Amino acid sequence: MDAAACKKLFDLCSQSLSNTENEKFFEACQLLCSVIPTISDDVFQFLPDTILLDPLGNLLQCRLRNEQRAILLDVYACLIEKHKSAAFLCKHDKKRFTLLVLLCAVEVRMLVENPQINEILERQQHLAACYLIIEYTIAIICQSDELTDDEVSSVLSKLLEMFHGCIFFVDQIIDNVEDKQAFDVVLQATIRLLGIWLSQEPVALQSTVQPRLHKWMQYGLNSPACQETFKRFLEPISINYEQEDE
Repeated sequence: MDAAACKKLFDLCSQSLSNTENEKFFEACQLLCSVIPTISDDVFQFLPDTILLDPLGNLLQCRLRNEQRAILLDVYACLIEKHKSAAFLCKHDKKRFTLLVLLCAVEVRMLVENPQINEILERQQHLAACYLIIEYTIAIICQSDELTDDEVSSVLSKLLEMFHGCIFFVDQIIDNVEDKQAFDVVLQATIRLLGIWLSQEPVALQSTVQPRLHKWMQYGLNSPACQETFKRFLEPISINYEQEDE
């Protein structure tokens, strides 16, 4: 698909995104999630972001149903993954970008703190989309000056609440779930995100994470599926904590 065809498609989807009460809203979002990953990088770089970002940003400020919110965040995740960055969202509209991140943090907490833990298996794709958005947000918070100190503070407080939920979720699986293998994928994704955050801000959750690290590491070592991920993302944190205690 060339740039002209992509632009036409984005224009049509943009019009459908204007009304969440219309079933075309879902069709447009599903189409975008299918098409965006297939667009070549050469074509994608010539597509003006505002074609989609303005209507998507408007939707963030609407009262959405759960399924509408999920598919909207999926579209954002597809765009961010294609850009390999969330900076374009921040530059386009910092207020809406901050709203997106806060929304993702709330969505993650709703999933990982759900007492009906098996329900998360049905929503792994949505959790993955939220995790991806949060991962690229971490890079903006810790490695750039796109946001002011006040904006960072407002995001950080919600992210810390979210990460406490993720820690609770990891413990729930390791300590209480019988069929742990069913959660291998989502557990690895959660540990990966925690590891990325702790590599940038190791002190922020140290008092909560440090007492659990040995248990988590032992679980990873005894799980063929999780071993590589746990070792890659938790071992550097463990070493860092040990050095600080010396």
